[in-house]
Formats: sequence, structure tokens, C-alpha cells
Amino acid sequence: MKIQLDPETRQLLELVRSSAPDDLPVHLVGGAVRDLVLGRPVNDFDFVVPTQSLELAKKVRHQLHAVGFTLDDERQTGRVILNQGKPNEIILDFVIYTGGSLFEDAKNRDFTINTLLLDLKQPEEVIDLLGGLADLDAKVLKAASACSMQLDPLRVLRGIRFKRTFNLEIELQTESLMREAAGSLAQVSGERIRDELFKILAQSDIAEAFRLIDRLGALAPVFPELAAIRLQPAIYPHVHPLWEHTLQVITYLEVLLGSLANPVGGNTAIYMQPAKEMLAQYAEQVQDLLSQPIQAGRPRRSLLMLAALYHDVGKPLTQTQDEKGRFHFYGHDKAGSELMEKRARALMLGKEEVGYLSLLVSQHMRIHHFSKPGIELTDRAVYRYFRDLGAAGVDNALLSLADTLAAVEDTLPMEAWKREVDAVGKLLAAWFNRQEALIQPPKLLDGQDLQRIFGLEPSPLLGEILAALRETQAAGEVRDEKGAIDFVYQFLESKKQEGEPHED
Repeated sequence: MKIQLDPETRQLLELVRSSAPDDLPVHLVGGAVRDLVLGRPVNDFDFVVPTQSLELAKKVRHQLHAVGFTLDDERQTGRVILNQGKPNEIILDFVIYTGGSLFEDAKNRDFTINTLLLDLKQPEEVIDLLGGLADLDAKVLKAASACSMQLDPLRVLRGIRFKRTFNLEIELQTESLMREAAGSLAQVSGERIRDELFKILAQSDIAEAFRLIDRLGALAPVFPELAAIRLQPAIYPHVHPLWEHTLQVITYLEVLLGSLANPVGGNTAIYMQPAKEMLAQYAEQVQDLLSQPIQAGRPRRSLLMLAALYHDVGKPLTQTQDEKGRFHFYGHDKAGSELMEKRARALMLGKEEVGYLSLLVSQHMRIHHFSKPGIELTDRAVYRYFRDLGAAGVDNALLSLADTLAAVEDTLPMEAWKREVDAVGKLLAAWFNRQEALIQPPKLLDGQDLQRIFGLEPSPLLGEILAALRETQAAGEVRDEKGAIDFVYQFLESKKQEGEPHED
């Protein structure tokens, strides 16, 4: 099979070829060739050579004036990064054959669709050693060999991702091999699990991906906390068992964010309508926020999906039953937050990412309280909410909507649902439209003012006063410097009446 290369790719391949000795065969292999066949963009190139891989990587690096380093001494893998950190970043990896030949190297790869080759001396002619072109055409995911999965159990998760990316059916024998290897995922490093996980979380219909992870036996080795909720039955008011509820939360989140159509079943589309109408006002701002990384380039949208998966993992640990036979899960948010933090650390996520995930799980019940009958969501409550959560308060509001709908679906009284939608709408309006007035009111006084006007000495009391003042500003009870000074006088007087000493 012949393919057409775009000028930029052709130029890059020619540069790599010309950097190698004339007698050194150089082949492009793997996903890059697959994507070139499919007409997909390529920014990750893998080159195989029988020898001199590190030397070739070094020459290419000098030719491109790029960043380069040794990625794996044992396999003699060198990496070159062009346009590092930019949207058009290109990665080139150079490695020697495994098994001593191109054929053996192909058999040691994951799936046949990733064994296609291009000889850089004839870069438009696809070399197909294991029938990858036919499998790609038939939309079949087939293991490159009987030992492919055992060679690297992470390929189980990669296979799930490929199935969904390319709309493939997993061959029965390959599915059996994946299931046999799934248990060994527990021995794969947290970093590698993390990187594959976030590629899955970046796709659509994440719930279906996790159903497949579960079916192939990969859930317990990778996410033991999620495996623990699979046996939790539906308990009123939930209409689904806990695992299915969790997957439904993910689905409804994706619907709310516009990446999926309305889920089929019941009258949930009716409930979605007021939520979508409210969110439409903030769609661009929400998408922009969720596309931003919290740390290490991973978008907070994917982190939000991970938090949603873990939002109820504390329930099996906290289940109690009262004398009337009713079940309760007091403290499940705190218990779940601790489990979330443990898993996030095992995945080698950054400190800020860990904090974000544990915060969402610990706070996911908060908005439910705002929407109870007779509860008014005051400006003071809004201020306190964002004081505690910051920008994560937006993410948490979206999670709350999805959680409520997934819990009760069309058994929820419409008036109760509209109360929650209205509460979320007020929170989003505050964050996106009233930052200065409500979220971060301007300073009327600072610590130096407190020392100068009231004769206070530096102490924790200063911070306490300023925090109380900002909250009072957000509530609209103080609007200028004079009001702020009056407030501080009253604050100090109340402290004096409580018997707490302060400096005069």
C-alpha cells in the first residue's frame, strides 16, 4: 500500500534518513504509520534501527537544534523533542529492534495495527508484516502475538483506548489475552498507569470505557477502591446500584458539558433542559476553565472526571443502619476524600492535583444542602463556598448536578431539581460575573491599617479580623472604609465581651 505524505512529514523523514549512515536501515513504526494511513495528524514518531539508535538520535537533535536525551539505557532509546512545550511539539524516539529483526520486533509490539512500517528510503510504501492493514480495514483489534499482553500489561488499557479511538472490535482471542494479563496491571508503575488513564479520560463516553475496564478484570488491579463499590446495591433514594450510579454521574457530566447527547432512558431529557439552558450562559467560560491544566499539563476536565469516579467510594466504609431500617453514609465524603488522595498519590499526580481531587470528593455534598426547601443561598454563603473551593467550586457545582440526576433520575420532583439548578446558576454567576464584588472584594483595610488605627500588634488576630471583614463585605454589609472601621470596632468589642484579650 502506498500513502501520500504531507511536505512537513516528508521533510522530517528525509532529515532522519540523511542523518543515518548509508548502510543503516531506518524504519518508522507503530502508531505514526497507522495514523498516516488513516490520514490523521502525527506528532509522535518512533524509529527503529538494528544498532546505533542513540548515535542517530544525537545527530538528529543537532540537525533540528532540538532538545534531546537518553530515555532508556537498557533499550538504547533516545528521545528528541522539537518545539518543546509548544502546541506544535513533536517527539521523535529512536530505539533498536527487539528480538534482533524487524519481524521479531513487530511480534513484540502490542497490536497488529501498530506494527506497520515505513522504510525511510521508500517512505510512501507501507510494509505490513502481521496483517495490520487488513485488521485496520476490518476494524479489528488483534494482539501482535500470544505474548503481547504479558510483555507489557499496560497494553490492556491501551487496547481499551484504541478500541474506542478507532471504533474497533476486540478479537475474541485478544480479549482473552487482555483478561489474562489484567491482573498484572497492579505491578505497572503509577506513572505509566496515570498517563494511559488520562488519555482515556480525555475521550468521550468515559463510562463505557470503565465498563470495559471492569469487564476485562482491570478495575481491581488499577482502581481497587472502585472495585469495592461494585457490590453496593441501590439504596433509597438512589435508583441504581452504586457502581452504575457512579458511571451515570460520568455520563451526565459529559452531557452537561456538551460532549454527549442526552442519555437514553426515562424522562431525563426533560430534566436536562433547564440545566442546559442555565449552563448555556457560561458555556464558553466553563469550557475555557476546564481546558486549563492544574499541573503538569493535565486538563482539569479530566481531573473532574476522575473525582466523579471517586466521589462515593467512601460509602462502603461508612454505611450504617438506624432502628427504622434506613441506611446512612455519614462522613462518606471525608472517607472518600482520603481514598481519593491515596489513589492520586499512587498515580504520581502533582501536589496541586491531589489537593484538587481530594477537595472535590470532600465537598461534593455541599451544593445539595443549598437546594433544600427553605434554604436561601445568600451572598455570604456564596462567598464562603468559593473561599473554601476557589475555582474548583465551579467544577464541584457541575459534579453536584450530575450526581443528583444520576441518583434519582426522573423520580426527582421537578421543583427540587430546579432549586438545585438555580443554586448552581447563582454560584456560576458569582464566579464569572461578580468576582470583585462577591468572590474577591477589594481590600478596605490591611494589617498595617489595623495596627495603626487600633493599636494592634502583629498576631493571628489580624488575619481573623481581615477574614471576617471580607466576608462582611461580600455580604454587602460593609461598603466603604468608614464602614470597615466601624465593623472592626464592633468586632473587637465583641471579643472583649467574650473575654478574649486584645491589644489596645
